[in-house]
Amino acid sequence: MRASFLLTMFVVCLVGGSAVAQESTPSDDGFTSLFDGKTLDGWAVMNGGQFTAADGVIKLAGGRGWLRSDKEYTDFVLRIEVRWLKAKQDSGIFLRASKEGKNWPNRRYEVQCENSQRVARIFGAKHERDEALAFKLLKPTAEWNTYEVTCRGKRAEVKLNGKLVATSDAFAAPSGYIGLQGEGGHLEFRHLRIKTLAAE
Repeated sequence: MRASFLLTMFVVCLVGGSAVAQESTPSDDGFTSLFDGKTLDGWAVMNGGQFTAADGVIKLAGGRGWLRSDKEYTDFVLRIEVRWLKAKQDSGIFLRASKEGKNWPNRRYEVQCENSQRVARIFGAKHERDEALAFKLLKPTAEWNTYEVTCRGKRAEVKLNGKLVATSDAFAAPSGYIGLQGEGGHLEFRHLRIKTLAAE
């Protein structure tokens, strides 16, 4: 009886260990999870940012500061799901950001993450954006929206809920951190995934 119990526990531990190991392993589509659904492991809270992790989401409860990835990235596809908990909640997705800065990184590109007509604007680089389409694609407050941001060389493309809404060919900074901005908004983020791209 005891031998059978120990064997069962060994199998459970072995399977559990495999599952944990796979969390940072690229999936079949090449994407790797940036968030374990429970903690902010792999991230650093910068400048007093009001970020916490629980129940499969990263929560932003107002305030300033930002949440920074531990790793720097150059060329990649980033997917994030976000929902705004109130009307006109401001935040942003930082790309190729530096570490230094008072509230937010001094050097950064930012994809506007606000449930308003400013959604999906690109700050820090000249860009083209279909404002009417982007605003039309926004889902109601408290519903999940999907951003997909592709950075390759100087080119950046932003998709909102599956549709291309903004592009830029002026991303001069070659690499940097990924971040979530705290700018007074109340939001939740989930399913943060990244696929690194080979340089062309």
